[in-house]
Amino acid sequence: MVARERREKAVLRKLSLLLVAVVLLASCDGTVYHRFEQVDSAGWAASDTLPFIYDGNPVAADAAVAVAVQLRYAATYKYKNVCVRVETSKAGGGLLSVDTLSCAIYDDDGRRLGSTAGTMYQNGSDAVILPAMCNDTLCLKVSHIMDDDTLCGIYDVGVNLKMVKL
Repeated sequence: MVARERREKAVLRKLSLLLVAVVLLASCDGTVYHRFEQVDSAGWAASDTLPFIYDGNPVAADAAVAVAVQLRYAATYKYKNVCVRVETSKAGGGLLSVDTLSCAIYDDDGRRLGSTAGTMYQNGSDAVILPAMCNDTLCLKVSHIMDDDTLCGIYDVGVNLKMVKL
C-alpha cells in the first residue's frame, strides 16, 4: 500500500513538472501581447479604426518590439492581400510611428495562404520593429487602406507584439 502511494506521488510530481515545462516552452517565443478585435459583420470600413492597448510587462532595454498584424478571413475574400495602416503611440500622446503592412491572402499562383479552421482562414503580416519602450503603455490603431471603402470577408483583426533581442 505504501509503495503504491509513493509511485502515485512520483507520477503526479512528474506530470506536474511536465505541465510546467509545457507552459514555459509555450511562452518562449517572445510574445508579450496577442489580441484580436472583431470587425463589424457588415464589413470592415476604412473609417473603422481598431484600437489595441498593451499595458503589460516592460520590454528589456536590450530588446525591441516586433509588431505584426494578423487577419481572420473568409474563403470568399476577393483580394490578394490586405494593406493596413498601423499607428503606434505612447499613452497620452507621443506618436512613435505610422507604418503600412501588407497581409498576404493569396500567393502569386492564386493559392490561399494561412492556416484554416473550416471556412475561416488566418494569416499575418511581416513585422515592423520598434525600439524598446520601458514602462510605457503602447497604443496601436489599425485601419485598412484598400481602395474599397468596405472590405467584406474579414472577421477579425489582431496584433501580435514580440520581444526581440537586438
